[in-house]
Amino acid sequence: MRALPFLILFALLMTGSSPAVWAQNDQCDGGALKTHDAFLYGRFETRMSSTQGSGIVSSFFLYNWDLNCNWPAAVNEIDIEMTGNLDNSVQFTTHHPYLTSVTDIVPTPFNPHTTMVDYAIEWEPNVVRWFINGEVSTFFTHQYIGELVHPMRIFMNLWAVENLGWTGEWDPTAMPGMSRYDYVKYYAYTPGTGNAGTSNNYTLEWVDDFDTLDASRWDQSEDGSVGPLCTFRGANVEVVGGELQLSITEPNTAVPTRPVTFGVDAISIALAPTDVIYVAGGFNSWCANCDALSDDDGDLVWATTLNLPLGQHEFQYVVNGWGGAVSQPQLASSCDYNPCDEWTNYGISVEEEMEHAYVDLHCWNTCNLCGDLNPSTCPADLDGDNFVGVNDVLMLLGEFGCSAGCTTDLDGDGVVAIGDVLDMLGTFGENCP
Repeated sequence: MRALPFLILFALLMTGSSPAVWAQNDQCDGGALKTHDAFLYGRFETRMSSTQGSGIVSSFFLYNWDLNCNWPAAVNEIDIEMTGNLDNSVQFTTHHPYLTSVTDIVPTPFNPHTTMVDYAIEWEPNVVRWFINGEVSTFFTHQYIGELVHPMRIFMNLWAVENLGWTGEWDPTAMPGMSRYDYVKYYAYTPGTGNAGTSNNYTLEWVDDFDTLDASRWDQSEDGSVGPLCTFRGANVEVVGGELQLSITEPNTAVPTRPVTFGVDAISIALAPTDVIYVAGGFNSWCANCDALSDDDGDLVWATTLNLPLGQHEFQYVVNGWGGAVSQPQLASSCDYNPCDEWTNYGISVEEEMEHAYVDLHCWNTCNLCGDLNPSTCPADLDGDNFVGVNDVLMLLGEFGCSAGCTTDLDGDGVVAIGDVLDMLGTFGENCP
């Protein structure tokens, strides 16, 4: 039975100062695999069973991973998805530039979570078809199909989200869970010369039976957070007994941590005596009143230190929680941590070799630096030669009188003036530690 497709205009991806509340990615570890190569048109087959459990999503899909900062104009995606809260349906979706989607949820006489089923996608310039056990289940020829023009990689992943209208309430007791894949096949689109698929328009290029995990074909990179409840882990991708197994498990709590000092210069904003600045990021589920900064010495540089796991962390600063003033970079600016996405966040990468990490000390709501949080650095060493000398003095004097966007404001008062000169002279001729 074929259901009617419905149009969804996605407004789920939020921007600016309203990050998603489920962004901590500490509820589960998931598994993901993608091809190194991307393919323009073709037939894509797998035999798989999905994972049961409310909130869990299993998938086999195509996606334009290589967006090159061209989001959302170059969004292209073709999905087969099973949500763990529904026992007798499969979801087929196409995603298009500027977040337009069309979805068909097809009822099935089997439970996709307990049955190994053959699925296929046929992608041509003007049509996308989906097959279940060799039979056409649904097809799209709508006006947006012509916008699917970018080569796409083959993906399989397993993750979780709480979306009451789609996946249901997240049920952590469903873990551990596993999605199994018996094979993947790729057929090139060769109209008029093929020997497989609709009208014999496809030619088989390769089959992977998962006797091993072929690193030359598959990318097992831990590409971070997804879902947004899970973090992808390489350990959750295994080849066992001739099948690929993706697992969803309790989060790994053994990830090493490092102290990370956060700070922001708030001299440019008017704060009441009762105001508090907080740091909100993926590490605290974007909670805007959980991790407070302090200004103990009254210099209007607010700071705090948190223990965070290794990896990449994005964040913003807020006054008194969401609804108050927000410090965030402009989209795609020099301090926008991931300029290729739609978020406007500062960020830091916490590496294993670090004993203590320090974020860049930005002036409020800008990319301008207002000093340095790391006490072992030498703020007066402006030219970076580990020595405070004539060059540094000349650089400072070149900005003398600056009152906006200053890079040589050593005392953090918002202007380059005699105080900064005195600070520099106090360390003149010294080597930096």
